[in-house]
Amino acid sequence: MAEQHKKSLSRQVMEAIEKMIREREMGPGDVLPTETQIAEELSVSKSSVREAIKMLEALGVVEIRRGLCTVISENPEQGYLNVTLAHLYLTSGGGEELQTFRQTVEAAYTELAIDQATEEDKEQIAQALEMFRENLHNGTLTSEDDLAFHSQILKATHNSFMISLGSALNELFRESIGVSIQTNAQLALADHEKICDAILRRDKSAAREAIGGSAERWARTISIYQKKENQ
Repeated sequence: MAEQHKKSLSRQVMEAIEKMIREREMGPGDVLPTETQIAEELSVSKSSVREAIKMLEALGVVEIRRGLCTVISENPEQGYLNVTLAHLYLTSGGGEELQTFRQTVEAAYTELAIDQATEEDKEQIAQALEMFRENLHNGTLTSEDDLAFHSQILKATHNSFMISLGSALNELFRESIGVSIQTNAQLALADHEKICDAILRRDKSAAREAIGGSAERWARTISIYQKKENQ
């Protein structure tokens, strides 16, 4: 893990755990080593291991059995598409490609939400935005608030495949989203307000424009962050 390359720590740990699973020929139902054991083996913090395992869980690779252990998923077919997404993410090209990919998926599920959202869905999205705004003003804003907002948009699609893909994508970007909103919290709020307003007005053009600007700022912020991390 001491090798220097252009990957965030959580991505490195996630990749290392996947390699561990392959090399040990672990199959469905097999138990992963504990967070402490993995952290010691990879010479990283337990928090980094925990973050990586959360991403693997979102992708359907592992299942976290609360208070017990983490096991290889016994229903891997449910997470097949998301496992493929993980591989693409770990071997992704430049920042511009990543920005385009995220922007395309986010625009797709937001436009579908505009078509499918009920009045209750729109109310839930607005409430998630209000929570984002309140936590920003209280100084307690985290990536969870961003993910909660996008989660409500995904639910409004009423499409299980889109919800699965979008949720996995957002989970993969959890760390970078956290960096981005902490760096440009007010801009992030403004972007979310524009997206929410576009959904409420069912304006797909406005939604695409807001998402495009948000993705561009996110990619720029992460590029600067990664350069500092690798110095």
